[in-house]
Amino acid sequence: MSDNDYIVVTCISTHRMRYVMHKDDLRKLNKDVEPTEKDLVDWAMDTVTMQECEEFSQHWLGEQIIDVDILDEHEILELFDKDNDYLKDWDRDYKIQHIRRSIQTKEIKKETNKNDL
Repeated sequence: MSDNDYIVVTCISTHRMRYVMHKDDLRKLNKDVEPTEKDLVDWAMDTVTMQECEEFSQHWLGEQIIDVDILDEHEILELFDKDNDYLKDWDRDYKIQHIRRSIQTKEIKKETNKNDL
């Protein structure tokens, strides 16, 4: 492990999604059957699963950390190319600059600017 290593935190972002359907609209999906309450619930769930209903609302529940790893520069560049294959033509220095920019605070920017002089 070296001071030049990168810490990679992998998360899952979670949203609560809500879909709303009127029972009459669900009945219209299959007019040959008189559905039970359970049938209507099943049809509603199928409609959502098949992405045939617009969302009613959503609420972001946050991120859950699922993995942390420490990678050296070579490994982080390989990961960058794997996760961002549309950017793999960027040169090495530009990729590093882009990665390092992710937590650029005012203090880090001042320090970086001093070092560039």
